[in-house]
Amino acid sequence: MLDLLKNIYIFDVEMMGDCLEKLWNRYQDILSKEDCSWEEINEARAILYYLGHIFTEHIALESLERRIKFVEPEISIDDFLLAIDSNNEKILSIYKEDDKFNKLKNFYLLVKGIKNRVNQDGTYLDEETFNKKYDKLRPDDYF
Repeated sequence: MLDLLKNIYIFDVEMMGDCLEKLWNRYQDILSKEDCSWEEINEARAILYYLGHIFTEHIALESLERRIKFVEPEISIDDFLLAIDSNNEKILSIYKEDDKFNKLKNFYLLVKGIKNRVNQDGTYLDEETFNKKYDKLRPDDYF
């Protein structure tokens, strides 16, 4: 997670993608174990919370908001997100040569890919599998 944060600070989108995939793969490795431990399932819990909430809802959004002001001509964060989500060619053509805009766009698509990641059974970030394993391993005296 520290490598991911470092790459967010230096805004290396490719390395962010690599870090996210490592976290996702570790999460999947833990969930695929037949006999994972309480410590491991809590590591998976931390990864799930980080990827599904902290990273996508806070860190990524704040990073976009902080950097969008450097794009010329000026564009609001809402118009930026809408242009990408709707694939608005009119707006996107204005920025097609803008390296900052394109880097932000790639970052947003990376984040959106995590936010929209579902497992083969259609559950968001494989939460159903996680919840079953977590409930099975939770100690009776857990509070």
